[in-house]
Amino acid sequence: MLIKNLSVLSLLAISTLSLANEPATPDEKDVNFGLHFGIGFGGDTLAEFTFDDGSTEEIKAGNGIILGASFQNRLNHTGENPLFAKVAFSYMFDSVDATNGDAKFSRYPLDLLLLSKANNISFGGGLTYHLNPTLSVNAPGFSGDADFDNALGFKVEANLHFNKQQFVNSSIGLEYTSIDYEIDGYSFDGSGINLTFKTVY
Repeated sequence: MLIKNLSVLSLLAISTLSLANEPATPDEKDVNFGLHFGIGFGGDTLAEFTFDDGSTEEIKAGNGIILGASFQNRLNHTGENPLFAKVAFSYMFDSVDATNGDAKFSRYPLDLLLLSKANNISFGGGLTYHLNPTLSVNAPGFSGDADFDNALGFKVEANLHFNKQQFVNSSIGLEYTSIDYEIDGYSFDGSGINLTFKTVY
């Protein structure tokens, strides 16, 4: 009888230890690291190029490929919906390439956001600060850089989480940014919509 009780207690202890040592999922951890990439659309036209076949391409202030990383900190442990503070830093660029020249508009968005989550959807918003917005052109008859002022704007986002696993939480997102870029007294609307793919570890 004593051996049987000891065996049961041992199994309970081993089971409890296994549960305690099981890695937390991304939603259960207080601090998460994430990676993201996406594509943005919108904004005023900064440059337009006409090719010898008659086709044209534009560089717009809200267009671009997005690559970045983020840190997310859970702020509450009560209630049904978790609340997160998120800091994200990205590189965003749009470019046109030709055999006799090229052009690129690049910037570094820094996002400070407050997010909540209900079921498999997270949503929220906050501030975005775009560092070093630069239009670089190398084309026949013109070559040089146009350095815009750093810009402060607003951002909202919603994400659909579709692949929750033990070590990673993946999602697709829809974002809207409202921002203007200024240079030498001129202002260009850089607002646009971003489609993103994100992973949180």
